[in-house]
Amino acid sequence: NLQELDDKIRIAVAWDKAFNFYYQDNLDLLQELGAELVFWSPINNDQLPNNIQGMYFGGGFPEVFAQELEANIQVIHQVKNIILSGIPTIAECGGLMYLCESIIDFDNQPWSMVGIIPTSAKMDKKLTLGYRRAVVLENSFLHRGGKNIYGHEFHRSCLNSETTYPLFNTFRYDCEENMGWEGWNLPNVHASYIHQHWGYRDWE
Repeated sequence: NLQELDDKIRIAVAWDKAFNFYYQDNLDLLQELGAELVFWSPINNDQLPNNIQGMYFGGGFPEVFAQELEANIQVIHQVKNIILSGIPTIAECGGLMYLCESIIDFDNQPWSMVGIIPTSAKMDKKLTLGYRRAVVLENSFLHRGGKNIYGHEFHRSCLNSETTYPLFNTFRYDCEENMGWEGWNLPNVHASYIHQHWGYRDWE
């Protein structure tokens, strides 16, 4: 529990024109647990916030601003290095795309990104949309193995290679149709296309 700590945990929350889809309830929950949220821009800031103990990259449209994201090389290197140092990082949809090796836009132009996730996110005209029930495959810093979580997907990109460290076995919300393995469960990275409302989950 973050409330048991004397000093607040500082979490860097990416917030700009590329990353701006968050459930407000999730941000409120982090603050209620005792976290200090530090908002910053992967496009406009030349460095990460100081003294952070976690990062949160939400959804948005990084493909639209991929050239500007790529141009901020200093921040890309900082993000990669701090993740490699072990800082817990949550990345949802657009955030997942940012942590990939590259984003390939609708014109088939690749733009270099952070490179923590060993694949590229390629834009496609096909829209992936729907509510999901996802079974957590193994323990992570965010979920316990075997539990159900619920969320939704809304994206026009797909990854060029299948995950080798999946977070979830996913199903349609309204039936048992299997949607396959999803997400990347790296040692300190929780990255997924699924947008989760952290207050809605199977706690039993």
